[in-house]
Amino acid sequence: MSASLSVVEVAQGNLAEGDARVLVNASNTNVQLGSGVSGAIRRACGPGFQERIVTAMRERFGGPMAPGEVLVTDAGTHPTAKWVAHVAVMDYREGMHGGSFPDLARVQSSCAKLWEALELIEDTNLSVAMVALGTGTGGLGLRDSVEVACVTLTEHLRARAHTRLDRVVFYGYSLPEYAATVEVVSRFFALPEGSVPQEVLEFVARGREQERHGK
Repeated sequence: MSASLSVVEVAQGNLAEGDARVLVNASNTNVQLGSGVSGAIRRACGPGFQERIVTAMRERFGGPMAPGEVLVTDAGTHPTAKWVAHVAVMDYREGMHGGSFPDLARVQSSCAKLWEALELIEDTNLSVAMVALGTGTGGLGLRDSVEVACVTLTEHLRARAHTRLDRVVFYGYSLPEYAATVEVVSRFFALPEGSVPQEVLEFVARGREQERHGK
């Protein structure tokens, strides 16, 4: 018998401003919090957060992480989150170079390790704010990244009899990113009725109709 989630949702906006207990950070092998999602998490988790997660990385890995590894830390002074899962999709061990950027294989292994790492958190009914790993500065397409996350999450749940994961919220920051995330996630999971604006549902339906007709 496979495990199941209570709910999977898609939200628009900044995941650091949501109510999830776990924030997923598309990070790098040095856990340096830069701009975008990482910057939002750094600001939301309060002063000294960067220094604490570097210390946690060194204590666990003895230095930089390998690409695809996951480091779970506290969430500092964040008002609602308790943990941050830092996923090393960018490889900065030798500075910025052509091999720094992830491919889908790295994102796939990263997602698989992420779901397993979250199961080790000593809490139940975990809510998780998920980001599209490897997009933005990582250079991958949002749809591909979200699809990989959905596939690995489905496989993770299928392989387990029980899960600590209760709610996963996929975030899209802009309206186009949100609509694209809705389109992909809804292929794998039933989104709560009324959780997606009607105009977005109609946009997604038109896109699927065009795909069926080869347009």
